Amino acid sequence: MVKNEKINYELIMRIRLLLFVVWCIVIGFLVVECVPSVKEALILATTVKPETFTELYFEKHLSLPNKVTLFKENNFNFTIHNLENKDMEYPYEVYIDVNGEKQMINKSSVLIKNNEYKIISEDFTITIPMQRVKVVVNLINKNQQIHFWMGEE
Repeated sequence: MVKNEKINYELIMRIRLLLFVVWCIVIGFLVVECVPSVKEALILATTVKPETFTELYFEKHLSLPNKVTLFKENNFNFTIHNLENKDMEYPYEVYIDVNGEKQMINKSSVLIKNNEYKIISEDFTITIPMQRVKVVVNLINKNQQIHFWMGEE
């Protein structure tokens, strides 16, 4: 008789444990479904979001123009690489910064498909004497810039 009581007690305890686990799962599900902030936190905690960014860089950065020479055409290339996981329209501007004043070289926009890149060529001529200038490429909607300096010859 004692042996049967022990077996019955263990069986009852296992059933209670199983019912407790099922009860916890049901309560957890109800909390997740009924409380939006908990549901949102659970989704954020269990969803992997790929990193998104845009690469902006100069091509052949060692060959960028570095001397200010009046009326001489200068050129350089820069690349926009779309790693935003969607097709992107990139408005950009290229300008010379002279003591905080913008002298526009080019303002345009380019559509780049996801995971593709575009090499953009810029030509410019300096027509006003200046000792030092900063040439800036600005991705307007990304608030992302690159620049290089040109000094007096």
